Amino acid sequence: MDIEDTLLRQRKVLAEFGELALVSDDLEHILDEACRLVGEALETNLAKFMLLREDGITFLVRNGIGWTPDVVGKVQVQACEGSPERYSLDTDLPVISVNVATETRFRYHDFQTRNGVQAFVNVLVHGATDQRPFGIFEVDSRCPREFTDSDIDFLRVYSNLLGAVLKRFNALQVMRSTEEKLRESEKHYRIAAELNPLWPWSADSQGALISIDQRWHEYTGLNPAQTLGREWTQAAHPDDRQSLAQGWDHSLATLEPFDLHVRLRKHDGELPWFRVRALCSLDAGGHSEQWYGTLENVDDRVQLESALRDWNDLLEDRIAQRTAQLEAEQQERAMAESKLRQSQKMEAVGQLTGGIAHDFNNLLAGIIGSLELMQRRIDAGQHNQLTRYNSVAMTSASRAAALTQRLLAFSRQQSLEPELLEPRTVVAGLEEMIRRSVGPSIVVECSFRASDRIRCDLNQLENALLNLAINARDAMPDGGTLSLMVDRCTIDAPASFDRNMPQGTYVSISVTDSGTGISPDILSRIFDPFFTTKKIGEGTGLGLSMIYGFTQQSGGQIKVHSSLGVGTTVTMYFPVDHSQPGHSRKKAGEAHSMLPAAHNEVILLVDDEKAIRQMVSEFLSEMGYRVIEAVDSVSAIKQAEKLDHLDLLLTDIGLPGVMNGVSLAAEFRGRYPSLNVLFITGFAAGSRLVSMDASTQVLPKPFSLNDLSHRVRELLDSGLGST
Repeated sequence: MDIEDTLLRQRKVLAEFGELALVSDDLEHILDEACRLVGEALETNLAKFMLLREDGITFLVRNGIGWTPDVVGKVQVQACEGSPERYSLDTDLPVISVNVATETRFRYHDFQTRNGVQAFVNVLVHGATDQRPFGIFEVDSRCPREFTDSDIDFLRVYSNLLGAVLKRFNALQVMRSTEEKLRESEKHYRIAAELNPLWPWSADSQGALISIDQRWHEYTGLNPAQTLGREWTQAAHPDDRQSLAQGWDHSLATLEPFDLHVRLRKHDGELPWFRVRALCSLDAGGHSEQWYGTLENVDDRVQLESALRDWNDLLEDRIAQRTAQLEAEQQERAMAESKLRQSQKMEAVGQLTGGIAHDFNNLLAGIIGSLELMQRRIDAGQHNQLTRYNSVAMTSASRAAALTQRLLAFSRQQSLEPELLEPRTVVAGLEEMIRRSVGPSIVVECSFRASDRIRCDLNQLENALLNLAINARDAMPDGGTLSLMVDRCTIDAPASFDRNMPQGTYVSISVTDSGTGISPDILSRIFDPFFTTKKIGEGTGLGLSMIYGFTQQSGGQIKVHSSLGVGTTVTMYFPVDHSQPGHSRKKAGEAHSMLPAAHNEVILLVDDEKAIRQMVSEFLSEMGYRVIEAVDSVSAIKQAEKLDHLDLLLTDIGLPGVMNGVSLAAEFRGRYPSLNVLFITGFAAGSRLVSMDASTQVLPKPFSLNDLSHRVRELLDSGLGST
């Protein structure tokens, strides 16, 4: 994910948690939210806060998210030797464990193992530097992972906020404990000491004011007669008088403490906010003796809190706007990158068309010539040589089909899909196309010294190799040698520093030419976007920059070595991937020995190309199927209405009219839910338009009739009933 997105998400979490810590008095809720929010910030959804007990060695999993019910509030661990907690206390630094399989400093706890923890990072939560920590805040992961410097910095700030919250709640706890002790002492002196320098006042058990600080009279300009009893309430703002009277009556009736914010009129007409508080003094029988209270001018605090709320609202709006802006920029960047990749790919296709057109015309000449000779022999009644001419035509047609499919597959637009592949197979598969594109004056040599697998996007790798081959061709206008080599190399510590690559085992793919070479001043700029030495209209200058980006995204590197008059070698390095490849489905037409038998099943054939429709219909009918033909979706629906049942829909994807083949299949599936469908298509990206399963398959054009018959039989024998 983009670093800026990660930092933005972490800042939003810090802002949300900071606001929660400021306004909430519920410690349990704050700690639970702390665990939940940090899981969102680091995308693990597995976190916990471990409270350090008074003995300084026992940790309780006090709060957490993502754990099984037997962990939070129940699990206690000792910070003994060999434990992560002991290591944290000894180092007093964030502890990062990226993989349980490689961890040697300490052992993971059993409850972590039961919950599938494979990696974690923790930080000590401090209240003050001269005190022991409150505990440990930890983020766990169920898969091995690295934690970046920004992750660690984020957790440091997060733990400082959490430490401040715990410190505040400890202070509140101490304060409440102190208040409890003070209640047991002399009430009058306790309240006077607690509320000083606030404005003290007192009232009798009935709620009538009997005394008030002199500052009241100076502030309001009211004399004692205008203040004592309940007259003092007239100094409140008219909008606050009802709530003031109701709150005071409630405290008198329940003996609960009185605490209210009201606006009191100053002698000059101002109406600042005051906090009015009072406590009831009880006799031995638990009855009210007298009320002791204070007045506190809190106008600055109220204004500050209001401004802070406004600021928080503004900050949230700005974050939302910036988030939307970043998302739009990211989408625009992704679209631009996709267009650039496709543009560069199509440029390479343009470079290839000359050689491919030459080969394709040769193949067509062989097909047309063979068919003409077959017709001449047929007209002359000479049937003994037809097989030879037919074989030549079939071979040429198959080569032309393979060439077309390769070009279409290479040129189509598609998203990056890294997969496990063998570079030597990729290079070998491209050898013939590269040989055609560079021309007969250049000798193409391939060398394979490694069979290791790598993980990258196949289409991008093919694009890179073809671009490098075209660049090499342009560097050898008078001909030469183009060498492609796949090898294996190990990058040790010195080589890692020199080549700016992590240590490890790599597969190297080198493209070497014997051309003019590159001068040192140009060599330093060849990976710059849009830099090119070609004439206007002959290149975009994006080829090498995109190859550089592709190798970097695949975890690899690209290096260039060149000498003027000698030649150039471009080497791409990719990390070896030791994972095992999945089992691929056997392609239709492979290892077929004999044509499968038909049982008069009903097949609806829909194709607007008359020649294909007649050929397929005649072949399937000879196989023993009952074939009904249709030219488009409208005629197909009319034909289906005449049938008692239908076993298979065989349709082209690109049909004329209001409904294509995919829509037609959906229409029939609405009527016949278990219908088998075989799509035939000449589109390179046709398979991406269809969701394939046991009852739905795609057969690309051109296809052999043998492949068609086996694919039809496979669908009919899939186990689904006919409709």
